[in-house]
Amino acid sequence: MSKIREKYRGSRTFARDIALLSLLSALAISSNYVLISVPNVKLMDVIIFASSLAMGMKFGTTLAVVIWIIYGTLNPWGFSLPTLVIVILSEMIYVLFSKIALSFKSEWGKASSYDSLFLGSLGFFSTLIYDIVTNSFVGYLFYGSVIMGLLTMNFPIPMGLMHEVSNAFLFPIATPVIYSMIRRVESKI
Repeated sequence: MSKIREKYRGSRTFARDIALLSLLSALAISSNYVLISVPNVKLMDVIIFASSLAMGMKFGTTLAVVIWIIYGTLNPWGFSLPTLVIVILSEMIYVLFSKIALSFKSEWGKASSYDSLFLGSLGFFSTLIYDIVTNSFVGYLFYGSVIMGLLTMNFPIPMGLMHEVSNAFLFPIATPVIYSMIRRVESKI
């Protein structure tokens, strides 16, 4: 009888994970489209970060790949396969930074002032690394120069800085909310 229960629980867990993956992907993609007129402000990064905190690195990695395959293919700014590969791989930075957050604290449903500063710092620095990596590779691919890619990150418009500062604000605000919602869903199964 216990094998039947385990199998049933395993299939419910798998179904829950697929439903959660679908819901979070839809939230990230739709918020990207809603915020399209606000350059480099996206909820996607914090959704991936918080999901990795709550569900683990494998879930966060899968979520990042699904989101970028859909959004990167149906992107209003156009499609580029090399760029898509770069941003998919670079998005793993947020998954890795969730591991750093978990090494300091295992429960992220509530954030103290210190936790908020920590999450803001993680948001800023993970995004800085993401922007440097993606702009370096894209600069090399399209301009033949890593330096040119890095220069275009903030000049003439400070796109990188807007991305980094917005994530520094979004991470402490959205991470506890998303984390708590995911953990609530997970505990019901």
